[in-house]
Amino acid sequence: MIDTIWLILHHSTVNYKIDFMAEVGAKINVDIKRSNEYRIVGSLQNMQIYIEPTFVLIQGSLPKYYYGSNLVSLPRTELSNAIDKLSTDLGLPLREAIITRIDIGMNVEVDNPPRSYFSYFGILKKFERNIRRNSLYNEQKWCQLCFYDKVKEAKAHKDPLLTSEMLDKNILRYEIRYKHSWLKHYFKRNTKAKELFAKDPIVYLDLIAEWYLKYDDIIKIDIMKPKFEMTLMGLLRWELKDRSRKQDILKIIDSFSEKGDRKAARLKRVVTKMLNEDKGIEENMIREFNDKITECTEVHWDSILNE
Repeated sequence: MIDTIWLILHHSTVNYKIDFMAEVGAKINVDIKRSNEYRIVGSLQNMQIYIEPTFVLIQGSLPKYYYGSNLVSLPRTELSNAIDKLSTDLGLPLREAIITRIDIGMNVEVDNPPRSYFSYFGILKKFERNIRRNSLYNEQKWCQLCFYDKVKEAKAHKDPLLTSEMLDKNILRYEIRYKHSWLKHYFKRNTKAKELFAKDPIVYLDLIAEWYLKYDDIIKIDIMKPKFEMTLMGLLRWELKDRSRKQDILKIIDSFSEKGDRKAARLKRVVTKMLNEDKGIEENMIREFNDKITECTEVHWDSILNE
């Protein structure tokens, strides 16, 4: 479930002699325009590397680095291999690096277009809700929740593992981005990369639990999608359903008719049938995603406990 990770390794942490600027700088593709005698900026595959004499900062998607794509989840059992590969490529002991950001995410195949779920994800206490570039965010300074269409994102980035079969699927990605301030506040210390795959999985389990709990804390909105067939009847049907959420339509008909009025009785049957059409679609969409998030959490939790 781990995607993007930011690591910082301080020179004081390394127990052998190394010149960060000279030795690590020689292993990356250097961006000449952004580099100078005091700082080297470059990349190693998809990972962005920032080097100064006293530290090295690494930023990027670990699955993309290890697999070439984050359409594939990086399991905890492979985390040590991914970190060790990055360590070897840079010549650094990155198990000792401090995590300054980590993203926990999951691609969830859903029954409807991903964006259609956004309307049902309401506010999260102490977070600001925004929609930008076809993504839904609940964010604050130290933590950010994000929902977006993974297929569209993978297509835009020309992901090599995006197949023609996947193009026809609805994949809603939910991820949470923990920044250093959140990690330090939650764990009461700096968290190192090696703790993600330690024998005691408490750090990893806590991150998954918070991923689930933050989603669960989002207020789910029971609304009707503002969408209808572009005809007069379509508009009237939508207006009727919308009004029925605020008023008892059948009681309104009764108030305007006399007892035994056959026309009123027939109208009530028509209205009842209309209101029952597609009843529960909105609620089912939320229930569907809730169930899938719960299932993802349980599967990953169990797999870790059974390692």
